[in-house]
Amino acid sequence: RIYTCYKKRERPIAHSLSAEQSTPRAPLHPSRKATLLFLLSRNASMDAMNDTMLPGGLPGAAPDLSGYVKYTDFATVVDHLWLLLSAFLVFIMQAGFAMLEVGTVRTKNAKNLMIKNIMDLAAGAFVWWAFGFAFAYGGGDYSGGQPNGFIGANGFFFIKGYGPCDPEANTCLYVAPEGPIEPKIMPFAGWLFQWAFAATATTIVSGAVAERCSFLGYVIYATFITGFIYPVVVHWIWSGYGWLSAFREDGAPGVWIKSGVVDFAGSGVVHLVGGSISLVAAAILGPRIGRFDATGKLVPIQPHNSAFIGLGTLLLWFGWYGFNPGSTLMLSDGYVLMAEKVAVGTTLAASGGAIAAICMCFVKDGYLDLPPLCNGILGGLVGVCSAVAVAEPWACWVIGFMSGCVEFWFAVGVQKLKIDDPLDASAVHMGCGFFGLFCGGLFGSKINTAAAYGDAQPCGAFYGCGGQQLGVNILGGVMIMAWCMGMASIVFGAMKLAGILRITSEQEHKGLDVSYHGSAAYDDTIDGSGSAKYRNKVKEATILEEGPE
Repeated sequence: RIYTCYKKRERPIAHSLSAEQSTPRAPLHPSRKATLLFLLSRNASMDAMNDTMLPGGLPGAAPDLSGYVKYTDFATVVDHLWLLLSAFLVFIMQAGFAMLEVGTVRTKNAKNLMIKNIMDLAAGAFVWWAFGFAFAYGGGDYSGGQPNGFIGANGFFFIKGYGPCDPEANTCLYVAPEGPIEPKIMPFAGWLFQWAFAATATTIVSGAVAERCSFLGYVIYATFITGFIYPVVVHWIWSGYGWLSAFREDGAPGVWIKSGVVDFAGSGVVHLVGGSISLVAAAILGPRIGRFDATGKLVPIQPHNSAFIGLGTLLLWFGWYGFNPGSTLMLSDGYVLMAEKVAVGTTLAASGGAIAAICMCFVKDGYLDLPPLCNGILGGLVGVCSAVAVAEPWACWVIGFMSGCVEFWFAVGVQKLKIDDPLDASAVHMGCGFFGLFCGGLFGSKINTAAAYGDAQPCGAFYGCGGQQLGVNILGGVMIMAWCMGMASIVFGAMKLAGILRITSEQEHKGLDVSYHGSAAYDDTIDGSGSAKYRNKVKEATILEEGPE
């Protein structure tokens, strides 16, 4: 992905002139021709354009274009700007997660969930900068060691992060005394884009452990996910060295599963990681007090603000247009066409997931409810991430519809196991994430797979390429779950043994807002004092002043 975007982009999206363009025509005004140069492929030579646009390609007929921006310079700016805007859209998803989680929990824990979602970005940026990014995309170590397929070992804190730059590459940061330099591993826009993805993977877990996880426990598990568990999976599948990567660099050492996993936008890398950890974390942490009665029957806990749930879902859907289309990483050389198709596929998958979930809700419960509808939308979006670039639009709707069904019944199954997952994070992200990888090995058409990954990449099993890609994707999903669930068992199990994972029953009854953060999220006092500690002090002072009755 990012690592290979500016080093090894060999996806054959062809640009050719139409029959109409090949017909001789009158000379164009220089400004008009300059505009067309922006739109033509860099692979078309100046001679070919002269022959096309000027009668007979007469010597000296080409206008002077020395004062215009080169296509390569313009394309570089557009590609980097696209990556920045996509990162900003994925950032907006954090607001969606925050609204969704806050609306689902009870009022006494609303502030706690909002703080955790903001901290996922703030603390996550430091951890990703310090070592998460290096583990994900770094190559060999600083002593000159060879890169490996398991984990990166270069790029910590951006140390020695610059190298010589070819001025013709159009990616030079600035001219240092020793000459032009550029970031050694990827552009800064790429770092920002990947940081937003890392924050998403971590935030998924906060919904599964809501209302009973201690803040210290949150800090520890969030650091491990952002800094180690998630980056290792990224290195496997999205780096240029990973043993499951479809973007593996030529000549990279180590074991490699031929062809690599087709996971365009992260059904496995992001969502299966977060969902697998969520299931283990919720199981180890245990259910909320009162979630199951003495007979083991589920006791409904109603969301405190359904409007927040709906708004959060819409923000997530909006942010997904950076998550999926932004994963093209560029718009030049025809990738804008792929980004458009991915945006359409993303929309149709959300539609399919919503329709499936609302139908399942009516069949099971006899009425239409908002949380299942929203989770169906998210399930469809998660499920299509893997195949969205290689599947046709109709297939994206089918994937979304089936993902909505998977999410709904996966959530029911988790409840049957007496595992309390307040936001159904494991159903949305684990169930639909694995299902999305499965679909990535089925629905990839030959033309779309070649455009997105190259001619050497096998297409899906439904398109006559056999089961090779399906097998690789299933292997990738199994390995992701084994790694994440194993590491989550160690991290959450150790915290539980140390007694720092769960809050006390008294704190849980009072709520995390009052217990940890000084006051409730909603101030229901007449004087606006808000703070529980302040109100207690006022009450004590009043008793002392008035004396015993």
